[in-house]
Amino acid sequence: MPRTRAYDEEALLDAAIELFWVHGYRAASLTELTAETGVTNGSLYQAYGSKWVLFLAAYRRYCARRVALVAGVFDAERTGVEETVAAYFDAIVDDCLSHTDHRGCLMLNTISELGADDDIAQISGATIDAMEAAVARALGDVVPATTSKHDIDVSAAHAVALSQALIQLSRIGRDPRELRLIGRQAAASTQRTLLDA
Repeated sequence: MPRTRAYDEEALLDAAIELFWVHGYRAASLTELTAETGVTNGSLYQAYGSKWVLFLAAYRRYCARRVALVAGVFDAERTGVEETVAAYFDAIVDDCLSHTDHRGCLMLNTISELGADDDIAQISGATIDAMEAAVARALGDVVPATTSKHDIDVSAAHAVALSQALIQLSRIGRDPRELRLIGRQAAASTQRTLLDA
């Protein structure tokens, strides 16, 4: 019979996300994680087998939250393309501003550090696909029924790509007002693209 874990696994993964997000995979020390959570190295290795497996579990949890963040933007009903896309970019900028240390995005940081790894590429690719799908669904709700799925999908991919650029610009300290202006101009461009197509 498997032994019951004597710690809160979700809290542990949240602490691991924080550790890897701030330090990156290679520089992160599990000693810091044990100090933060009280979970011993032995318990960590018994549960996950290695730092890498723990990292992948934390990374999957983080990426799932990114998808939920994007999908959640569109819970509120909006009437037009520009308003819909601008709300998405504003939510991304707001999320960046919630971290005063300019840490960026764990997914982008990880792709930069470990993007050649197959597991990281698969998780990251699936996350981006899911974010694009959420934006495409929202756009589909506010464009004419005659708008082609291809045009919607390309616009959604463009919006997600620009959101990642906004995160990077925020990380290097770009003025949030400028980031919002970039987002609003892109939202207006998306509306023109889809409504004139």
